[in-house]
Amino acid sequence: MNKNLENSIKDKVKLKISISNFQKEDIGYMKKGSRNIMKSAAVACLLVVSVTGVAFAGSISDFVKNLFGFNVSNGVDSAVENGYVANVNTEYQNADGIEISVDSMIMDDFNFAMNFNVKLDSNKYKIDDFENMTFEDLKIVDETGKIVFNTRSVFDTDEEVENSYKGSYSIVPTKKSDSEIIVYLTATTGNTEEFPKSKHLTVNLPKIVIKENGLEESKAIEYEGNWKFDIDVPKDIYNRETIIYKAKNCSDSGINIENINAVLSVTSLKISIPEIVTDKVDYELYRGTPTNISDKMAIQREYVETSDGKIFETSQRSDGDGGYGVPKGENKIVDYHQTFNLTKYDATDTIKVHMFTNKGEEIIIELEKTILE
Repeated sequence: MNKNLENSIKDKVKLKISISNFQKEDIGYMKKGSRNIMKSAAVACLLVVSVTGVAFAGSISDFVKNLFGFNVSNGVDSAVENGYVANVNTEYQNADGIEISVDSMIMDDFNFAMNFNVKLDSNKYKIDDFENMTFEDLKIVDETGKIVFNTRSVFDTDEEVENSYKGSYSIVPTKKSDSEIIVYLTATTGNTEEFPKSKHLTVNLPKIVIKENGLEESKAIEYEGNWKFDIDVPKDIYNRETIIYKAKNCSDSGINIENINAVLSVTSLKISIPEIVTDKVDYELYRGTPTNISDKMAIQREYVETSDGKIFETSQRSDGDGGYGVPKGENKIVDYHQTFNLTKYDATDTIKVHMFTNKGEEIIIELEKTILE
């Protein structure tokens, strides 16, 4: 078995954050930090947010930005506003007084999100006693057997390891009422392979884990239910178009425009550059000790400009979008990738990517629409 890959999938970073104590400056730090700590797409982040009664009081509207939770991008907002969403509304499956259904979903090449409704028997469960709820061994496969998404960390065969979902994700439970919780699943491929154009999805959820307030992690209770849902994916989602942009000009000779890959989907624009060699970056910041994480970033800010003058910022998701590396002792940036909020709904024939470096210099890359797939 490929032990390195298996271990990288098993070593998930778990962040426990109470919504009531999760301030805006913390969100900014996660956004900036993600490009450095999320270099490896095989490392998955599981964001577990407290669901105590205190956590929800007067704060949830600040963090749940739209239909699919707070950890999605403005590009996903735009897709939802344009009707690109599947209202699934499956029948509830009941096990041990816990009823679960799939509410809605969205999927394109780079973003996947799904909402689950959870109803609890009020005679058996008290939501205000919960500290967190997680989905264990969740697996979503399509009609071809392709694993679209999974949270499973233990695999029986090399094939299961190789075919598992290796990107980043977050699962965020939110109190809806005294007996109902909505669970937001949001995922990004983490700059690996794109999500497939699936026509049918089977959602398998064998168990959930509930940890009550004050209990040790080891005393969290597992509830096995084998909840299962079959979903027919709407044509707009599985028959979605992808727009390819080709770089035709760059203001910096250290970027080979032939190596730039730019793909526009329903929810975002993703651009990848294998290598950047330029005198506009202060690489010395990577050899000393920075005062904070933003000082260490070679690229301080990026945005996309369409030909009609509209500006689209980076997607700023905390679960893996955006990143690059700077090899020790070498004056270059490698594996640069970034995701922007530009979607097909605002696409123009030409676009410009603006990158501002830690020297205060600007690099402009001009791209042109070439192919529709």
